[in-house]
Amino acid sequence: MKNIDSHNKFSMDYYQSIIELALGNGYVFCTVDEFIKGGCPDKGHFILRHDVDLKPLTLQQMIDIEIKCGVVSSIYARVAGSNYNVMDYPVFSMLKNAEEKGCEIGLHSNFLEYAMINNVEPLRVLNAEFNLLNCFFDIKGIACHRDINYVYNSLPYVEKNWKQISDMGLQYETYDSRILKSTTYVNEGLNPHLCWRNDSPENVIQTRGSIYLLTHNHWWYTNHPFEA
Repeated sequence: MKNIDSHNKFSMDYYQSIIELALGNGYVFCTVDEFIKGGCPDKGHFILRHDVDLKPLTLQQMIDIEIKCGVVSSIYARVAGSNYNVMDYPVFSMLKNAEEKGCEIGLHSNFLEYAMINNVEPLRVLNAEFNLLNCFFDIKGIACHRDINYVYNSLPYVEKNWKQISDMGLQYETYDSRILKSTTYVNEGLNPHLCWRNDSPENVIQTRGSIYLLTHNHWWYTNHPFEA
């Protein structure tokens, strides 16, 4: 196992070390959908979640590590308002290949912000996003997106209007209380520099409690943080 950097430098070696440490401690890796269908066990399970905001193709390095380690992840891709085109040839191909390897593809969206800025009905935006992705992927979940300078937050809208949203075909949202109550949620953030917001994954692994790890691929790198 590679040495884990105690200074939280978000390298691909560090990412692989986290997975290897969890496997060495007997963790079972699963997608978000599998975790929910398995009853949200509070011990020994590890969810890898990727919200793809920027530099989508850098995610391939993380997927390659997961394939090498024999684990799967849940990947949430943006449609409306994104800085990338989910239907771009290499992005689409990367996601299809990941799904074929056992990863879950979901929708990453701030449909409310898009709707408010463009003066359209929020559920029409969400339905359009879902239908586009669902034509090509088995979409079950939505992960609400917020930029650092976000104007509108879609999550309260999702919770308030879940009946209508589930009628579209979505089966869960990623901040479902069933998931959060059964796991320790671990994610990166700015405070003021990039770090783990609360717990680090290697510390939580020692507890054997289930872990819900959210990463943003554009912050992770092979050699240095300024790679293309």
